[in-house]
Amino acid sequence: MQIEHTLADKVQKLKEGLFPNEASISTGIVLPILSDLGWNVFDPTTVWPEYSTGEGHVDFALCAPPKKPKCFVEVKRPGKAERGVRQALEYAFHKGAQFVTLTDGKTWSFYLPAEQGSYEDRRVFMLDLFERSASESAEVLHRYLDQERVASGEALETARREYRNKNRRLAAREAIPESWHELVERKDKQLVELLTDAVESKSGIRPDEKDILNFLSRKLTADVLVPVHPPKPRGGTSSRETKVPRNIKSTDKRSFVLLGERFSYGPAIDAMVLILSELAKSDPTFLQRCSEHPAFRGHKRKYVARSAVELYPDRPDMAEKHRNLPGGWVAGTYLSNQLKIKIIRGAAEVAGITFGRDVIIDF
Repeated sequence: MQIEHTLADKVQKLKEGLFPNEASISTGIVLPILSDLGWNVFDPTTVWPEYSTGEGHVDFALCAPPKKPKCFVEVKRPGKAERGVRQALEYAFHKGAQFVTLTDGKTWSFYLPAEQGSYEDRRVFMLDLFERSASESAEVLHRYLDQERVASGEALETARREYRNKNRRLAAREAIPESWHELVERKDKQLVELLTDAVESKSGIRPDEKDILNFLSRKLTADVLVPVHPPKPRGGTSSRETKVPRNIKSTDKRSFVLLGERFSYGPAIDAMVLILSELAKSDPTFLQRCSEHPAFRGHKRKYVARSAVELYPDRPDMAEKHRNLPGGWVAGTYLSNQLKIKIIRGAAEVAGITFGRDVIIDF
C-alpha cells in the first residue's frame, strides 16, 4: 500500500526533526497522507484549507460532498497536538462536523465532538506513529479518514461503535501493567524525577539517582516474578479457584482446561505457548489474527510475531527469549504472569471461545 511507504518515510523524517512547525507538518505530512487515503487535496471544496467557522479557522475541513464538512483536521506544532482540542471540538460542534482529528504529525487523535463527558473523554483513539508499524498506522488512518468511508458515514459509525464499546476501559486498564513495566525497564527520566522529588519531600533529603535506579531495577524484577494471583492456602479452597466442568477432575496443581481437555504444564510460559499452539492447529490464520489483536502487543513490542527480532525491537540481545509456534511464528517469553493471562484472554477472543469456560487457567 502506498500509504505504508508514505508513513515509513514521514516517520523517519520526523525522527530527524525535518518538520519543525505547523506549516511543514501540514504540507509535508498531513496532505500526503490524506492524498493516499483518497482525498483530492488539490480541490479546495473537498479538502478545504483554513476553513472559517465564523469564530475562527480550522486548518482543514474534509468535505463529502464538496463544501459540506464531515471532519475537521487541526494541525499543531510538534509536541502540542492536544493543545487545541477544546477549540476544535467547539468549532466542530457548532458547524455540524461530526468528527475531529488533531495531529502534530507524530500523534493523531480522533474525537467525537457530540459525545458526553470531558474533552478527553470524547477521544476515540490516539495513534502514535512512532509506536506502531507502518501497516498498523495505515489501518488506523484508513479506519477513520479514508475518503470513501468518511463520505459514506462508515468511518463515523465505526468511531461511534468503538467509543461505546464496553471493552474500551478494560483494554486501557489491562495496558497499565505493561506500560508501567516499560517505564521501569527503560528507567524513564520523568519517572526517576517524580520519584526523586517525592522522596525528597518525604525525607527532606534528595536521594542519589543511583539509588533510585537500583530501586527501579529491583521493582522490575519483582513485577516479572510475582504471579497474578496469590498462592492458594493449603487445606482450603481459594475464593478465586476456577470452576471446571463436572466431567473434569480438578486434581492437577499445574494444569489448565482447553475446550474440555485438561493439559499439564510446568512454567507458566508453557501453558501460554501450548494454548496458542493448540488453537493454531485447527486454524492456519489464527496466529496472524492474534498478532493484530491489541492483547498481543505492548507499547513498543509485540508478543507474537514472525521473527524474534520483532519481539524486542529495542533489545536485540533479548531475541533468544522466545518460543516457537506453528507456522514459523514465535512468542516472547519475557512476560509477567499478568501479561500471559492477558495474551491467553486475547487468544480466546480471536478463536471465538470464552475465557473462564472454554479456557480455564489460573496461575
